[in-house]
This record gives sequence, C-alpha cells and structure tokens, in this order.
Amino acid sequence: MYGLGEEIASEQTIRRVVSIVDSNELCKFMTDYFVIRRENSEKPIGSIPLQDREVVAADGQNIRATRLKKNGNDERKHGGSDVVSLYSSTYGLTLCQDVVDKKNHEAETILKMIKKVNLRNTILTWDSINTRPGTVAAVVDVDADCVVGLKSNQGNLYDDVKTAFEYMDRDRYREQVWSANKVYEGHGRIEIKQIDILEMKHAVSAELRKKWPDIHSVIRVRTVRHFKSSGFTENIEERFFISSIVPDGLNEDFAETMLEIILNRWGIEARHWVIDVAMGQDALPLRNKAYIKNSTAYTKLACNVLSYIRDNVPYYQGKPWSFQSLQMIAQEPENAFMFLKAFFTQDMSEIENDERFIGIFFKEPEPTGNDVPDNLEINGFQSSINDDTPLGRFARTRKKIKAKK
Repeated sequence: MYGLGEEIASEQTIRRVVSIVDSNELCKFMTDYFVIRRENSEKPIGSIPLQDREVVAADGQNIRATRLKKNGNDERKHGGSDVVSLYSSTYGLTLCQDVVDKKNHEAETILKMIKKVNLRNTILTWDSINTRPGTVAAVVDVDADCVVGLKSNQGNLYDDVKTAFEYMDRDRYREQVWSANKVYEGHGRIEIKQIDILEMKHAVSAELRKKWPDIHSVIRVRTVRHFKSSGFTENIEERFFISSIVPDGLNEDFAETMLEIILNRWGIEARHWVIDVAMGQDALPLRNKAYIKNSTAYTKLACNVLSYIRDNVPYYQGKPWSFQSLQMIAQEPENAFMFLKAFFTQDMSEIENDERFIGIFFKEPEPTGNDVPDNLEINGFQSSINDDTPLGRFARTRKKIKAKK
C-alpha cells in the first residue's frame, strides 16, 4: 500500500495522505459511483412513490477533538468545529460536507450545499435549529421536499401547531387526520410511537401560512412507554414537525411512511454515538480541516458498511454483533474487501457461502450445559421421574446437566 510493498504505513503517513485528498472530489467520486442507484434524482417530479424516495439528512456533528481551551483570565473554551453534511440515509453516502467553526453557521452552510447537489425527488430532514422559511424555500426550489423539526424557538408557529393538536385530542378538530403507530417491545417495557398529521391550512393562522408558503402539513410524534412489571404507563415526550409534503388522502400508508422518515432521522442522531465512541472519532487529534472532512467521510462510510453486515448476519449469543468485534474481523484485508463488496452490491450471498465467515457468523451455537443432545439415553431411575411435579422437574434438570458434563 502507498508503494511500500508489505510494509505497514505509519499513522502519520496515512494521515498525510488522507489530508492531501480533495474532500470535494472525494464526495463527488462517491456520488458519481452511486449515480445509478440514485436514479430517482433524474426522474420526473411526482413520479416516485413516497416510500421509495431517497431521504437525505442535513446533519451537523461537533468534533470533540477540535475543542480548544484558551488559557487566559476567563479561560474561555472554544466550542470546536462542526462537520455539516448532506448525508443519504437511504444509501449510507455523504453527498456533500463542509467544516464550520460555530453551530449558528450550520443553517447557512446547509443552504449553500442544497444548491450544489442534485436533490431532485429527495426528502430532506434536519434539526429544528435550522428550520427557517428561507431554507425550506431553497429545498422546494430544487424540486425536493422536507420533513423538519419544530421547537419553541419558532415562536407563534410552534404555539399554533401545538394548539391544533390539543384541539384534535379534545375531538374539536373537524378536518381529516392521518395517524399511525409503531410498537417496540423489549427490556421489560413496551414503547409506542404514534404519529398524527394535519393539513397546514387547517392548523395555523393565515398570517403564518403566508410566512411559510411551502409548508403543507404539520406533524406530532408522541412516545408512550408502558412498563410490564409495574403496569405503569408514562408519556415520554411529544415532538412536532412541519413538512412541504402534501397529505395524500388516497394513500393508506401515508402516515406510516412519514413516521419511518422521522425515525430514520432519529437513527442518524443515534449513529453519532457509534461514530464518536465505537469508531473512535472523539479520540483522533483532528486539527487540519481537510483531514477532518475526509476522515469523517471515511468513518461514516465504514460505519454504514459495518451496520449493513451487522443487520444481515445472525445474532451472537442472542445479541447483535458489536461494532468493535466487526472492526476486529475487518482488520484482515480480505475480510474488509468482502464487507465492502457486500455493502456496495447489497448482496450477502458471497459472505454466506465463504468458509471463513461460515465459521464466524453462521456456525451452530455451542452448547451451554443446559442443552440436552438428541442422542442422550435416559435409563435407570431417570425413566421413573415424574415430570409433572416440581421436584421431579428439578431432579430431571439436575440429571441432564450432569449427563451433559
């Protein structure tokens, strides 16, 4: 590698090479590679079903390693750099990105990037801090749509939307409502996420509709958690969103699809932890902006490759494979190449039929000591044990463990 034959390049050499690469060309190369898969961006407006549209997250992530502490009388702490990117959640690909010094520059950077990339027929998502009429208008101008967060910093709009859903809860809202829910069960609790969608024209005042002309629907996602052991039910939170997508009364899955788009956005936020901690980005000494751009692009790609493998192999001892374990397996160049090939082709067949991976991912689970082999012979007093009694079941279990050992 790098002309060194079998020698291993030093960490400093790799860092210099990564810094030399033009980050804009890197993103362009990756985008061009996936241009066939992003074929929806070339199709006529309105020809793509909602559930098939590409979801792009305008994503800002603070790089902890870039934070500096200035030694002075006040010892002010520099907040570090933020990597702002347009990230295709559908294909696991960074379409465009830039490094900014302050969080409040994120919206301006998103606005610039929207004009650089072909976002036709996509759906953009971002945090509520970047929700502004100008940003929404820029998305609509490039023939895309958006589903974006809404918080109290939007003032009257937030208040009107919240009030509209309060009216709905009291059965005082007379227009059509689109609703769906999704249930998650595990860890001794049941969590329900419910989405309700109203038309913008029936939910807010005429003055606000004039200020936000490109918004056609308002959304609430309510999370409720039920604990099995105590029977206690808790309303966790309510989140509000606005969207340029016109509600489709003929689409029975409209609300469910919108919920999936929003949950997809929350998945991006959760992946920040994986990139920072599991992939070790927080520990990197990042100072050079070119290196920050390229390193984060590679890290996100690696995270998505490992996530794809993780989602498509059997669990290990009842749990998903950890990212650290998959990283160790990928240290072998041949394994890493197979992972990349599976991700880019979206085909796991070669891994499923490769002897190396059969021994790692697809082997039969080892006996735990409580398992009884099929050919275990039961003889002597074992045949006289009554399994209908607690003592009999206990004796049978003890005998099986001893026999297994």
